Amino acid sequence: MNEETHSKDTSIEAQVLGYMLDYDFYGRVKNIITRDMFEGRYATVFDSITYGHKKYAVTLHPRQLAAVVADRNPATPLSAMEELYGIVNNLSTHMSEAGDLEMDVVKNFWVRDRARQIGEKAIAIFTGESEHFGELKTLIDMVEDGRMSDKTTYSEMDKGFSQLIQEETGEPDFPFEWQLLGEHLSGMDRGNLGIIFARPEVGKTTFCAFLASGYIKLKQKVVYWANEEPSEKIKLRIIQSYFGVTRFDMRNDEENLARRYTEEIEPYLIVMDSVGTSMAELNDYAQLNEPDVMFCDQLDKFRIDGEFNRGDEKLKEIYVTAREVAQRNKLLLWSVSQASFEAHDRQFIDYAMLDGSRTGKAGEADVIIGIGKTGTSEEENTVRHICISKNKLNGWHGMFTSHIDVQRGVYY
Repeated sequence: MNEETHSKDTSIEAQVLGYMLDYDFYGRVKNIITRDMFEGRYATVFDSITYGHKKYAVTLHPRQLAAVVADRNPATPLSAMEELYGIVNNLSTHMSEAGDLEMDVVKNFWVRDRARQIGEKAIAIFTGESEHFGELKTLIDMVEDGRMSDKTTYSEMDKGFSQLIQEETGEPDFPFEWQLLGEHLSGMDRGNLGIIFARPEVGKTTFCAFLASGYIKLKQKVVYWANEEPSEKIKLRIIQSYFGVTRFDMRNDEENLARRYTEEIEPYLIVMDSVGTSMAELNDYAQLNEPDVMFCDQLDKFRIDGEFNRGDEKLKEIYVTAREVAQRNKLLLWSVSQASFEAHDRQFIDYAMLDGSRTGKAGEADVIIGIGKTGTSEEENTVRHICISKNKLNGWHGMFTSHIDVQRGVYY
């Protein structure tokens, strides 16, 4: 192999191939960047990177990639091999810590490829092939929306035995910071869909804010989609829950808490005003921004494309899509929903009392948590009954009693 020092290849193809040597980054873009986006020798190098990651599951050094190229192309003439080695040797392996810069380059590369496809479809239409109109419109919509959709809806599950066993018996991806809940449900995993439901004014939003603050303490990126209560109110409640203080306390310690907010909360929390948001927008956001946890308050109010004869069909499709969003984007998604009137003034509420329970939305969830409340006295008003009526993770079903401190935004 020729190991002469060359100036770095600054083409966008070389930049993207260099980033793809990193195994984690490759995992992020493997369904976005495809072979047909490269030409000539670049396509051959792309094939070798894909093969190397699939076989070895490690970050590749250019020397290792060169060995893979040689192994996969034994009959290639020497002059062509020298060209391949030249590309490989000049790939830059430098990655920023978060990978944001690299992802921007990938997005630009993707847009350029879609522009090429748009041009080809337009020329085909110009020469009389009118059947390409639909494809052209889809491509233009994708570029305008910044929607980097996968070319396929399926992918091979290629984890080995040891990895499967370790994941199944290991710690959950998102343990609960609230110990009382963690004693019954150890935590949630990426790809899970959970539902939290209760009657109005019982404490659903405070419960979600409490969970969100726990995820933020674990330095997980949380996005809260609010279409029920004002987004400002939601954000303040999450901040309250994180600090465990009243609004009066926050005013008295504003300078200190503002500094802590900037350092400890702001990098990990986004609250979206999502009135009128669609499920397609939800998926596109997750794909482009890679949050760890999303709360949809309330998921039932998200829009979804399609024609439905009945409202229950539409609601079921929303929850089927929500599960797909969680699984495809490897995130935890919590849906917030109302309970039917049957759950009024009851301790134990199960998912049969979930508003719209006959739509099939409960069937899509991994975990369903209801919040029951009885009594009218001030003391009784702090009591909340946490009811786990569906649990596909560890199988525990039942109820435990807790208290809510609305002033501090916490359960205890």
